[in-house]
Amino acid sequence: MRSLFIKILFSFWLAMALTSITYSVLALSTQIGQRSTIHKILLANRRQIAGEMLEMYGQAAPSLYERQGLLPLKRFAAAGDGEVRAYLFDGSGRPLGFGGEIPAAIRSAAMAMARGESPNNGAGTEYLALARQVAGPTGHRYIAAVGMPALPAWASLHWEPIVRSFAIRMVVALLFGGIVCYVIAWRLTRPVRRLRAAAQRLAGGDLSARVGDAGADKGDEVADLGRDLDRMAERIEGLMESQKRLVRDVSHELRSPLARLNVALGLARQHCSTAADGYFDRIERDTERLNELIGELLTLTLLESGTEQLAREPLALDALVSKVAQDADFEALSRGKRVNVLACEPLVMEGNGELVRRALENVVRNAVRYTREEMAVEIALRREEAGGTAHAVITVRDYGPGVPAAALDKLFLPFYRVAEARDRQTGGTGIGLAITDRSVRLHGGTVSADNAPDGGLKIEIRLPVIIDLPA
Repeated sequence: MRSLFIKILFSFWLAMALTSITYSVLALSTQIGQRSTIHKILLANRRQIAGEMLEMYGQAAPSLYERQGLLPLKRFAAAGDGEVRAYLFDGSGRPLGFGGEIPAAIRSAAMAMARGESPNNGAGTEYLALARQVAGPTGHRYIAAVGMPALPAWASLHWEPIVRSFAIRMVVALLFGGIVCYVIAWRLTRPVRRLRAAAQRLAGGDLSARVGDAGADKGDEVADLGRDLDRMAERIEGLMESQKRLVRDVSHELRSPLARLNVALGLARQHCSTAADGYFDRIERDTERLNELIGELLTLTLLESGTEQLAREPLALDALVSKVAQDADFEALSRGKRVNVLACEPLVMEGNGELVRRALENVVRNAVRYTREEMAVEIALRREEAGGTAHAVITVRDYGPGVPAAALDKLFLPFYRVAEARDRQTGGTGIGLAITDRSVRLHGGTVSADNAPDGGLKIEIRLPVIIDLPA
């Protein structure tokens, strides 16, 4: 659970759920206590009513039975409340005229009284059964018994309604609380998401990204952080623009002295003896290197500025790869190396041919520079599809010492060279791969580097394919 939004949402939701559960449990326990008290009061009242009914029935039933018989006795017993049942037993506990319809609790109380035992009158919590010995006008001994439910029907309900009510309250509380917590968490994390989006754009190279004032309350800490980030971005953007202008202006200013230096060098060759040709050659080589470096700086500055308007046209990648490999192989032969094309599928893209050529040429020449003698640089052009989009994948693999894993992500930074290759004879200027990276990204592609399992460096360029040439 790494998302701040999820953490806030579940924290609020858990707090609300615990509060709702605690409140409901307290309310439930109060309700249970009240219900228990009410039941005790009702039970006492019902016992009192049953005792009064037994007293009245015990006085009237023996006389009615001896004078008028069973039928009037049964009518008298049925004349009362439907919940109250009254019966008359003889001295041995045998019912007089009622048969098997007598409730078991009343029959048990009558039998206990007939045996001379003390009946557990009114002790039941489900059904009250009271019995007592009575005498008729002739002196015969009888047992009168009365029974009724211990609680009225409306009070004898069990816990299902309470549990059902508790469950409904909990479901409603959790659903409503979840909606409220979602809205609160969304509003609290919205400015953080804006900060993150702006930071990601800055990290991706878009120095114009700003947080702005939307998405946070004015004056709070998140809004202050957003304004600080905007000021930092403006400062960085200004510094980067100043650096680019400086490099561009210096490079342009150096072009004129270099041109004059070349003219002066040619004049010096004409007026000096051949003994100085070695020095002149050295000056000429250094001048050419300096001129090449200035050209690469201008190209890199132009690519990074984003103002380059690419002249896009259909570009046959297979022909371009073959041409670059042929030129690089011609140069590599003088060093005892080769450049081989392992695969070259016919693919076409839309782009600037010069920029794509320079991007590929920089990678191939860099591979030739580091490949061991009597080994060959391998180039492959293949078509791959991912997510319904076709890409041209150009792989350039050398057989050199490779690159430390920690330096793989830095190879495409300007002026970066691996520590083992800092000498000028093998390290170059450190701008070629940076130009490759910018050129490929301008065409909507990607470039990456990785060490080959059996040694050497493998660089992969992926470019979107627009048209497939027929095989």
